[in-house]
Amino acid sequence: MGSTPVHRLHPLAKIVATAVYVTAVISFPPRNISGLMPFCFFPAVMMALSGTPAGPLFSRFLLALPFSVMGGLSSLILLREGVFTLGGFTVTAGMLSAFSILLKTFFTVMAVLVLAAATPFTEIPPALASAGLPPVLGLQFVMTWRYLSVLLAEAASMNTAYTLRSSGQKGIKMGDMGSFLGQLLLRSFDRAGRVYGAMKCRGFDGNFHGSRFRRMGVSDCLFILAVSAFSACFRFVNAGLFLGRLFSLVMRGIVR
Repeated sequence: MGSTPVHRLHPLAKIVATAVYVTAVISFPPRNISGLMPFCFFPAVMMALSGTPAGPLFSRFLLALPFSVMGGLSSLILLREGVFTLGGFTVTAGMLSAFSILLKTFFTVMAVLVLAAATPFTEIPPALASAGLPPVLGLQFVMTWRYLSVLLAEAASMNTAYTLRSSGQKGIKMGDMGSFLGQLLLRSFDRAGRVYGAMKCRGFDGNFHGSRFRRMGVSDCLFILAVSAFSACFRFVNAGLFLGRLFSLVMRGIVR
């Protein structure tokens, strides 16, 4: 557990602030690129205050990149009408939409990754339960997180067995992929049954017993209000366009 100001914030305050920020970013029109740009400050400031290195976050962001790329490609294909011309090059609505999708993906994924890096995962489900989320959902989060490594180990074991029986074949053939995934699903059900039996033997009653959390303090409420005000302001006021025009006026004054 870190000792930075971000780490010391109440988990629920960080969750609510991140949810407000993500909602504001996602709600932007697809062609409003300049309005999106000021939203880069939230992940950057959170990374700086929490002492989170950028390298690991960027490497994890790359996992989500293919999904946004596919969405951007569909926009390039479907939205071909020209919007404006820049140096003889016609910028289409699809290009603006694709770039907007990439920006939104980058900002939202980085915000969530910073939240995960600055908040122990075991504190997130109890915090959500304290906000009124059904306890069974928090339990599902914890179980998925804790036993994801078990599922990956099961898949690795099956892959090793497949490789040993495939006489030098690299990777899994597409024709065998369905059978492989089906067997993995069946083995996962079997492992889940054994895990559930072990939990029942240890007194599991179906409820999530999370840690007791302190109540949110003044600093936590101020953090939520500040992020909410920041998100609302830049959602409805195009600060990027305003700063661009201000910079243009200043440069004209300097040139004169």
